[in-house]
Amino acid sequence: MDDYLDCLFQCVFDHMEAEATVNLIDYSRCRSAQDMAWSALKKELTHEQIKLVDDYRSAWIELRYQEDKLLFQKAVALGKWMVQA
Repeated sequence: MDDYLDCLFQCVFDHMEAEATVNLIDYSRCRSAQDMAWSALKKELTHEQIKLVDDYRSAWIELRYQEDKLLFQKAVALGKWMVQA
């Protein structure tokens, strides 16, 4: 992604996350459920297991971020194509 798309993506992503946290009940409910599940899991795992899960979660989050960026880039390209058509 070029600098302009990257900046636009970050702006949209930041606002989407802020709005989701404040306005979307389902998002808040899912976020709370995830936090509670993670807390319960951490109580049962050893330190080494927690490290493995943390490493997995970090890799998964980075992958999701890259997928979101790709989806955004494709959506912008589609929008440009629609305007030109």
